[in-house]
Amino acid sequence: MSGKINIDSRIEPGHYIVTAFPTAGLASLLAVNYLIQKGILKKVGHINLNGLNQVAIIENRHLNYPIRLFEGKDSVFITSQIPIPVTHVDELTGAVFELYKTIKAKGIISMDAMETAEEKNKSEVYFVSEGFDNKIKDAKELEEGAMIGVNASIGLMAKETKTPFLGLMAETHMGVPDGLAAASLINSLGNIIDVHVDTTELINEYKRIGDKLNNLITKTNQSKNLKEETYG
Repeated sequence: MSGKINIDSRIEPGHYIVTAFPTAGLASLLAVNYLIQKGILKKVGHINLNGLNQVAIIENRHLNYPIRLFEGKDSVFITSQIPIPVTHVDELTGAVFELYKTIKAKGIISMDAMETAEEKNKSEVYFVSEGFDNKIKDAKELEEGAMIGVNASIGLMAKETKTPFLGLMAETHMGVPDGLAAASLINSLGNIIDVHVDTTELINEYKRIGDKLNNLITKTNQSKNLKEETYG
């Protein structure tokens, strides 16, 4: 069983489907939200999963479904504002492939992230490809690792059905929502589909939040040391 797909406007055949669900560092979600904010993507519909109608997103004073469809120049993004429960992964996977057939898509690209132990100044992007013929720039092929959750389910279904699939995975430090990883995902994605946008603002916001958290941690440690000296 797959969810009900609702499309508000005609979508030209030959688009890529791109998935952007909440994963490590929220990198995928930050990336797609930035593209929406910059007007690169426009809402064209939603997916209603059976049994997931107990969650509604409120935007612009109106209720909205958490799993929504956005169209770019040559792509349709499927994104969710909430984590997908394990019990609904198969249903959503079915909906993705139903949409794939409906719009006669070229292939599926999943935006994802992988945890790194330490914070870095640059987020590397890795990829795993199953029948995806495009040349992948600004990314390294992942030889070993793991993909989990709905993206893994979609990837394995693509492998079984011989559907072109590409998984893009940015390195992320899990301490804060990772705008640096999100920017790297957008830049790598821009080598494949038409989502060209300046990501400087996204990176600067990440750095601002990181500096704020680091200052907070420093002050907390100073306060802790002062108490130990006073009451030691």
